[in-house]
Amino acid sequence: MEASGGHSTKLQRAFGWRLASYQSFARRQHTLSSSKSESGQEAGPQHRGLETYNGNMPGQKRPSIANVIALLNRYQCPTPFHAVQARFMGSIASPLDRSPVHAIQELWGGELPPFDTMEDLNHLLDVLMAGLWNRLTAHQIDSNPFKLTRLQVKLTREGLHHYALLRKQEIEGFMDGLFGPHEELDLPESARDGVEVLGEMRAMLAGVVTLLDDPGQPSAPDDLKGLSDNLQALAIILEKEMNTVVLSCTRARRQAPADIRHIKPIVH
Repeated sequence: MEASGGHSTKLQRAFGWRLASYQSFARRQHTLSSSKSESGQEAGPQHRGLETYNGNMPGQKRPSIANVIALLNRYQCPTPFHAVQARFMGSIASPLDRSPVHAIQELWGGELPPFDTMEDLNHLLDVLMAGLWNRLTAHQIDSNPFKLTRLQVKLTREGLHHYALLRKQEIEGFMDGLFGPHEELDLPESARDGVEVLGEMRAMLAGVVTLLDDPGQPSAPDDLKGLSDNLQALAIILEKEMNTVVLSCTRARRQAPADIRHIKPIVH
């Protein structure tokens, strides 16, 4: 249980990504499944709506995910879409005052790409904010959890390598969004626990990527099938842990004293 008075634990960004067994994750999954949340209730309506960008005029169609991906490709974004999505989710969940404009800049390493016109810049911001950021703010309640990128696992060495790398990048994107430029954060207890488990899972996935990068390692069909099953089981727990962090931070914002809440929207 988290203390109701905004009690939190400082967590360093370099939290020691260590290898952990699948059994420990299975126990964690069982704990998560046995309780819908620490309070037994949904996180409530305290969305990160204050940072939601309302770029669309009434009646204007919201940009699609396909529009978002096309624009990222057009401006040669070095961050793949699955990591962009996870990074935005981490930014929305963060106890920090994370501006979507800053989150977008970080996708290109801190500087936006060059634009021919101001209209092109505004179009990029509108599509990424209205088409992705705003969509993700809806995942701050227990009944509408954030979902990882859906991906069919191919039972080949290359296919499993791609799958493990993608999941690893999703964790890294989420953590980068959550921490922002800081090396440590004050996090609620359950969010801290979730972050630690995400770090363990990241280390495990990094080990899988390294293993599959080594051509000297055997890759019998049975070995690949077993690894595929383990990676997919890991993804289920990964998704649960990310949502644990999101809900925990959302509850902490809702319970924060009124005088320290941000009550005015950020104007873009």
